[in-house]
Amino acid sequence: MCDPERVYRLHAPAEPLRSYIENYWFVTHRPGEDVRLRVDVFVDARADLIFNFEAPYRREVIGGGGSVHHRSNLDAQRLVPIRILQHGAVRIVGVRFHLGGITPFTRASVAPWSGLTPSPELVFGDGTRRLESDLRASLDVEASARMLDDFFLRRLRLDGAQATFEHALSALIASDGRVPVSELAEVTAASPRQVERLFARGLGFPPKTVGRVLRFQSALRQLMNDPGVSLGKVAASAGYYDQAHCVRDFRLFSGGVPRGYRGYYPPEVPDDFAPNVVVFVQDAEVREP
Repeated sequence: MCDPERVYRLHAPAEPLRSYIENYWFVTHRPGEDVRLRVDVFVDARADLIFNFEAPYRREVIGGGGSVHHRSNLDAQRLVPIRILQHGAVRIVGVRFHLGGITPFTRASVAPWSGLTPSPELVFGDGTRRLESDLRASLDVEASARMLDDFFLRRLRLDGAQATFEHALSALIASDGRVPVSELAEVTAASPRQVERLFARGLGFPPKTVGRVLRFQSALRQLMNDPGVSLGKVAASAGYYDQAHCVRDFRLFSGGVPRGYRGYYPPEVPDDFAPNVVVFVQDAEVREP
């Protein structure tokens, strides 16, 4: 098995991009090293841009089917948990977007890509192939991060519609998904229909669905951070009607049940590891949910 603290490296994007891109992430291996990688990614409605330069990886829907990816792709926003399996020589350059963060870099609606893995060129257009070629040739993390900064800074486009979408999304996030569309319309001085359209374009899902994802994420963080907390308290704090609704969303969005993640925090991972986003299970001794 490989050491995730050495294999995974994170790099912050340029300051103007940080509202939209959480980090750039890099997966590398030593010469001759045989990497066996397994990553479980829960539902968070966010997207990852993946430049894959060596061994193909298998992307499985937990509890469902799977597909093999030899090439780079955008793992777009989705409502199913996935498992990434990769074996051999592993070298990946990734871009982790914030919730709704992909929108300023593409003029098209993201809705048609929901749950899919389109090519980077289809999503971001001209210049993407050159970026991929340059990243392939670069083995330096700092230099690769500068390439990514330049690419996204040149594509960053902000307008009134984007500002309204960001305002509505921020209000929804601040409430852990509890604010109804009518209130989002009030705080943004837009109509409910406009808010729905902005969410469809920027996230591919309506505000009500995004709210469910946010409540699940809130419950997941509580369980992971406090192994002694009761499920009833977690469900109530996250805004669920009852425990049954909480358990249902856990099954849907993580592929497991709440008790499987109680107090779970993978050993030997970077200090800035975000347990509410990705679970690393590269250590054979880590328990399964």
